[in-house]
Amino acid sequence: MKKNAKILIASAAGIAVLGGAAAVLLLTAPQPAEEESSSVETDNSVELMSYAADDISKLTVKNENGEFSINRLGKEKWGIDEIPEKNGNSTSYGSTMENAAELTAKMTVEENAADLEKYGLASPTSEFTLDFKDGKHDSITCQVGNKNEGASGWYFKLSDSDTVYLVNESDISFSQGKYLDYVLLNGFIDAYDADNDVLSRLRISRKDLDRDIVLDKLPQVDSEDGHTNVYVGYEISSHNGILADDEKDTDILYGLFELTATSAAAVSPTKEQLEGFGLDDPFCTASIVLNDEVKKIDIGNAVYAVDQESGAQTDEIIGYYGMLQGTDIVYQFAPDAVPWVTVTVNDILYKQFLTPYIYNVDTVNIKNADGESHSVKIIGDDSDTAEYILDGEEKLDGPNFRSFYRYLLSCYAEEIYVDELTDDNKFVAGYDFIYRSKEDGSEGNGKDSVELYSSDQDLTCIIVVNGQVRYKVRRLYGVRYQTNYDALLNGGEVQEDY
Repeated sequence: MKKNAKILIASAAGIAVLGGAAAVLLLTAPQPAEEESSSVETDNSVELMSYAADDISKLTVKNENGEFSINRLGKEKWGIDEIPEKNGNSTSYGSTMENAAELTAKMTVEENAADLEKYGLASPTSEFTLDFKDGKHDSITCQVGNKNEGASGWYFKLSDSDTVYLVNESDISFSQGKYLDYVLLNGFIDAYDADNDVLSRLRISRKDLDRDIVLDKLPQVDSEDGHTNVYVGYEISSHNGILADDEKDTDILYGLFELTATSAAAVSPTKEQLEGFGLDDPFCTASIVLNDEVKKIDIGNAVYAVDQESGAQTDEIIGYYGMLQGTDIVYQFAPDAVPWVTVTVNDILYKQFLTPYIYNVDTVNIKNADGESHSVKIIGDDSDTAEYILDGEEKLDGPNFRSFYRYLLSCYAEEIYVDELTDDNKFVAGYDFIYRSKEDGSEGNGKDSVELYSSDQDLTCIIVVNGQVRYKVRRLYGVRYQTNYDALLNGGEVQEDY
């Protein structure tokens, strides 16, 4: 034992209380009882080393994963040569150095053990060496053997001694790790600042998509100037400018700001490694334009779970490999951390696509499948006094018309549809909202038009908004439109549901 290793052995009286032979039998048993382990921890702990982490110049770890060294870069600052300094996890470095410098065993298992094999110390599973700056202390090499599952610890000894100790798993876990454990796994992009940052575009390119998904930020709308009571932040410009739901698009828009990896898979990957991770030709690329700068992530192969019994790969996806722009590191991300891999336009569609406030509307034009059309002029600003005049002559029942109006607005976009219409798509219904001018006449009469066409193959109606094919809705909406159209004109009861 080196003169600098500060070993404080429990008193002979303390050992006698437990019984040396009994302790050996307990700790070499397959699964010692939890209560007994707890007793061992409390009564027989042994301080193995007590150094200042600041005195250590280098910690070298060797195990089945290879060999790496944590080197001092400055006071309370550490680094690994293979990891760029900006990508190193200072918290992990500090925790490891503190554990290595101040190590206490749960207990002494056997002094001067004749059979190191049974502890896994004849051929240690790992070892680590502490070197000290300025020759302040001699180097110390520590060896780690088998894990004692029941006692949540590892068998341990110093290289120049055959006395075996049991060390807490949490204190010694660094000795079983690899250098990639010290890569920083978050903080890739500064937190989003709503007051100063502008996220103007998101693009998702993916091999299973016919076209990219592109979201563009919409201009700010003054609620007093708009015709509609729908105010969303982004449109899906790649799909005819349909609106994106502000609640459903949050993860894909802002996911890069909160992104955290589960682990690092490679630093400065080789061409062969990139191919193995599927990052030579990524399956998915997500990019944002933030303050006119592009930030992006490439996502490659999926990571599958392995059956613990057979060791065979299962169908369960537990992660994806990915690389961020400007970072020469391959990370593994949990599936829910990279929503760009699976999101579809229907997932983020704003379903209630057109909801003009009734008293912003001057006239509603309605048309049925037979080509018959009528107009309803709205006079007034509230339900108590407003009048609804059919074709400039007949006053309609107010509650019934308002029910019909609410029915029109219930045309939910259930899925996106952007193909061209064909001769098989027959006209089902149509209506226009012609908006009131502002009092100073500066805006003029704006207009929104909706048309519905049949899609017999899937029993839906195709929705065309302002001349653009955009959505689909259940065919029942079109069926209900005709009965409500008749009820409005002939004094029947309008049904808002369908």
